[in-house]
Amino acid sequence: MRTSDPIPDSVLDDVRSFARTPTIAWIRRGAVALLGVIVLAGLTGILGVYSMTVHASGGGYELDLEYPRIARPGLNVPWNLTVRKSGGFTEPVVIAVESDYFDMFESQGWTPEPSAEASDADRTYMTLDPPPGDTLTLGFDAYVQPSSQTGASGSVSVHEDGSDVVTAYFTTWLVP
Repeated sequence: MRTSDPIPDSVLDDVRSFARTPTIAWIRRGAVALLGVIVLAGLTGILGVYSMTVHASGGGYELDLEYPRIARPGLNVPWNLTVRKSGGFTEPVVIAVESDYFDMFESQGWTPEPSAEASDADRTYMTLDPPPGDTLTLGFDAYVQPSSQTGASGSVSVHEDGSDVVTAYFTTWLVP
């Protein structure tokens, strides 16, 4: 600053004003509103893991599947199948699942471990020893791979004598 320059009344005297068009103002307001919606969604837990249970019955079996309806990459998710057969199980049970559905998961394993597994181009067939009683449970310990960006649909069936006896369908959505 030269000595001949007048002393400013405020430190803001040399701050230039800029022209704000109505379009820019509405874009800025929209961006702030969108950010607010995302923050509120995160605070309420909407962007977390939500599980759902589907039920199917047929051929003397009842299926209940708890699965991740909405999930996020990197989070653990539930996938628990309960199969009931009135009168109990006398033969091994074959569970057929769509293989592509499980591509989005990082698997820690099945509980219990199948006694045998086979697959074709679309599905994986797991043979489980008959449990005591009339209820079989199968759990899949997994989390969504961090690189997964989209969800998937799938199905799980009890497979007997070359055909599906009962099938449950499900879809998992992934959010950022």
